[in-house]
Amino acid sequence: MFKTLSMKNTLYLLVLMISFSSFAQQKLALKDVDQNKLLKDIVYTHTNNEDITLIYWFPITYWEVLSAKEPKTFTPEVVSQLKQMLGNKSIFIAISGKVSNTTHSFQTKGETYLRNNISVSFGGKSYKPIAESQLSSELTMLSDYIKPMFAQMLGDMGAGMSLFYFEITDNSGENALNPYNSTDFTAGLASVKNTFHLPLPSLFTDSKCANDGELFPANYEFCPYHGSKLITQ
Repeated sequence: MFKTLSMKNTLYLLVLMISFSSFAQQKLALKDVDQNKLLKDIVYTHTNNEDITLIYWFPITYWEVLSAKEPKTFTPEVVSQLKQMLGNKSIFIAISGKVSNTTHSFQTKGETYLRNNISVSFGGKSYKPIAESQLSSELTMLSDYIKPMFAQMLGDMGAGMSLFYFEITDNSGENALNPYNSTDFTAGLASVKNTFHLPLPSLFTDSKCANDGELFPANYEFCPYHGSKLITQ
């Protein structure tokens, strides 16, 4: 009995691993991207007792989705200006600290700790954020603009955020951290690490099970329950 259950569990894990092996879905129009799914793809949260760490990756595609959905609020011109300001740089936001048992307020570890401990690994190399002294005045202003927004949204936790810019390029000089690319990367803060699997499935149509019609993220090729090949939409 035990051997039978173990074999079933092994087969299930094998099917689950295979389900991530291919990617053949249709790219969604930016206005059709589900923002909640996109945020789930680009935000990592780690909790350990009272300790909380959040790592946000904001690719330019995120801002393009906002503009496509709310063009009057976040105009295409603003996105164009943002692209010019960033060039090949990527935005990461980090928050780390703990909730006080007495005051229940969030006690942040501070920007110095975050800057010294955040890193991004891509293509076998580890990268550190660009030093503040090397940032343009426009990017410094952008940081100062975003910080109050997080404080308003997340209170004490948001007030403890720090924004960092990374410049990681491919062989052609383009930003290597492209959500439509197929090469994963890892962002870490001290011992907390998360791998961002690319391309981001939220930017593509879901796959559908031929047996019961259940939908799965676009990076699934096979149904993890039935083992059948999923239908591309």
